[in-house]
Amino acid sequence: MRQIKFRAQDIASNKWLYGDMRHHKDDVCIFEQGGNKGEQVKRDTIGQFVGRKDKKGRDIYEGDILYVEFSDGSHDHVLIGWNEKHLSWGCMHSNEYQSIAEGFDFAEFKDYILLAFLKEALICEVVGNIYDNPELLKP
Repeated sequence: MRQIKFRAQDIASNKWLYGDMRHHKDDVCIFEQGGNKGEQVKRDTIGQFVGRKDKKGRDIYEGDILYVEFSDGSHDHVLIGWNEKHLSWGCMHSNEYQSIAEGFDFAEFKDYILLAFLKEALICEVVGNIYDNPELLKP
């Protein structure tokens, strides 16, 4: 069974919280898995676990930035997101990110790339996320 979990930044402390997401009126809260007390989070930082891990076993979430390197020596930073058109997780290369003004749109993500990166990359590692490390996507 697929594990469904979320992460988001706490409104008060900016600390990353991981667990179940719940809506309460206009607030969104993250509850640690199995916990009874939720913390209100910043809506724009909510990311879902994509159901995959990087080469070091670290969970990959929507909004993560991966460093990927292939056997031909090519490498890049990619941003992970949801492709609404194809209903699948995908990636956006750093050069594609630059072409989008005022942030990113997950609908632009390539739907087929994520699994290929995870299978074929010699190195595929979470190195940050779009909220804390946007500079990783700059050329």
